[in-house]
Amino acid sequence: MQTFYIEKENRDGETLRVTGDVCRHLTKALRIRVGESLRFSDGENYYEGDVTEIAKDAVSVAVRNLYAIDDEPKTEVTLIQCLPRGDKMDQILQKTTELGVSAVIPVESDHSQVRLKGKTAEKKRRWQKIVNAAAEQCGRGRIPEVKEPCSLREALALLDADTEILFCHEREKQRSFRETAREMKARSSKIAVLIGPEGGFSEGEAERILNAGGKPVTMGRRILRTETAGPTALAVLMYEFDEWEAAHGN
Repeated sequence: MQTFYIEKENRDGETLRVTGDVCRHLTKALRIRVGESLRFSDGENYYEGDVTEIAKDAVSVAVRNLYAIDDEPKTEVTLIQCLPRGDKMDQILQKTTELGVSAVIPVESDHSQVRLKGKTAEKKRRWQKIVNAAAEQCGRGRIPEVKEPCSLREALALLDADTEILFCHEREKQRSFRETAREMKARSSKIAVLIGPEGGFSEGEAERILNAGGKPVTMGRRILRTETAGPTALAVLMYEFDEWEAAHGN
């Protein structure tokens, strides 16, 4: 079910007063009508209700069902994605959001052919909008956060101390992605996945990741494109962590 995102302040008792961009999207793009049923999320709870009034600057919704968000992945997966060429980052963000990523950290790596040159804040805003739209479309209860693009050193420093690091490295031939992920899940509820750019990680970057506790893993006998590797890693993790089991209705 498509989900629309609101702030907790939008709730007044048993009524939601939806304003701003969400209101405009509902009225201008979707052309909702009084009586329609919609679902909203404030990041902690779902609200299901019926539209009771449509004004110029607000939509009123009578809440008939309220329940805690219980369908987000139990393991928080952060994708550290080195910047790819063209619009590949848009695709990566969209697909990994659908698959259950918790956060994405874009990285300007040594071999990245894209340099943002002072436009990191602008890119962050644009990419966050893509993630917001993908989360809304697939009905997620929480919106993944896109961090401001940074260096690999800064990205690793953003991780919590208890985060396990899966280092997807094309030069690794032995250590299994699947088995390593299972071992990590037994130790922590937080996993970071590192994906390099088209040219791969430099020797210095690989050493930095290993020093940070990263475990190099292989993704098979074929080298995946950077825009394929991230979504593939998320899909494997969600499958291995039983996130593809049948949903329980509320």
